[in-house]
Amino acid sequence: MIAKFKDNTYISKPGVPAAGNIIIRETSPEKCQKIVNDFIEKNWRTISREPLNQLKYPYLVPGATYNDLWDWDAWFTSCALPDEALPYMHGSAENLIASPLRDGRPSKKASESGEYDYYLHPYPLRAQFAVSVSRRNDCWEWLEPYWETLQTIMAWYETAACDSDGFFRWLTLSGIDNDPAVYGRTYGTIAGVDLACFHYREYTAMGIIARKLGKVDEYSAKAEALKTFIQQRYYDEKDKFFYAVDRNIDYKVPGRQLITWDVRLKFKNWTGLYPLWTKCATPEQAAALRDKVMDENEFLSPAGVRSHSKDDREIYNNAISGGPSNWQGPVWGLSTALVVYGLMNYGFSDEAREVASRMLRTFAADITQNGTLHEYYHGDNGQPLIKPGFLNWNSLFYNILNNVADGVNPFTFDDLQ
Repeated sequence: MIAKFKDNTYISKPGVPAAGNIIIRETSPEKCQKIVNDFIEKNWRTISREPLNQLKYPYLVPGATYNDLWDWDAWFTSCALPDEALPYMHGSAENLIASPLRDGRPSKKASESGEYDYYLHPYPLRAQFAVSVSRRNDCWEWLEPYWETLQTIMAWYETAACDSDGFFRWLTLSGIDNDPAVYGRTYGTIAGVDLACFHYREYTAMGIIARKLGKVDEYSAKAEALKTFIQQRYYDEKDKFFYAVDRNIDYKVPGRQLITWDVRLKFKNWTGLYPLWTKCATPEQAAALRDKVMDENEFLSPAGVRSHSKDDREIYNNAISGGPSNWQGPVWGLSTALVVYGLMNYGFSDEAREVASRMLRTFAADITQNGTLHEYYHGDNGQPLIKPGFLNWNSLFYNILNNVADGVNPFTFDDLQ
């Protein structure tokens, strides 16, 4: 497929084209890990920012052409950075938690001028971010003044973004810019499995915070119910895959028959792999997802994990695109890292190491030959495609081999349950 775009003005901006091609050599994963670690340790400060205008605390930005505070970018980035970055991790979380509107709607981002933006759909991750900060700092008391704020934010999601059947819907585009199940479709009609998985983790995190602060836990039961809901309503037994669900339903039109079926949007985007990362899949479902991850005709690329299955030929492409960024095929550090930790969740350690090693070889080659990392890479040959200087969630590959070997997962809640 040749992806079509309106124009190429965005990718012609300075600093956007790739710095250069790379040759991915068969180098030991351990050597590649050292190259990546050294690079992250040296360069993470380039994405740190001091308090600015409405942003009262230090924070993290993605790098490359991005100088904004983004919710999921800042959280994922901070989860693996060295301890020196903890003030910026904590500050990013506090900036995001402290800034909802009166109705509880949180901000998706803040501009490079330090002003909050409330238009795009914010990720439900404030509680998860708070748990990550509290665990690493071994301190929970700082959350006491924010408890009611976190509850108000959660109530906004349940009121504004969840329908009567329990499906959380994307109110605008998702962070996966051109996910074909969401991009170009009517706002508020698509229930993404990725969004449901985020809410499962957010409920779980709210339960943890409640118990740590001595509050009533109203959220853990909601998390377990949503987990079962994900397993039953988003999973296609025939395809052995999780899909987004189209909720554009008019209940007034039909006659006496009730609508008892779900309309799954069968695009094999990597969003369908989220239940691995969040431990929402049953063991049987996880094994089926593992098989698709490790299939080179589907998600497994020489460079890591493709953002869309190669087998989905009507969609799969590696076009260079910004606004939207391309998640319809290229390999991203985020898609690959979350799959690595998802495989670990179900005991697939050998597969996790193999996937991580492929991305590390790509990153190490880029660092060695171009002196930088990029936003995403070609799904078939691993070539960097766009935005040199993009560090962001590529930092999740810091010490990832040791984490796989030692069973360390920066996202797990198991030790806090």
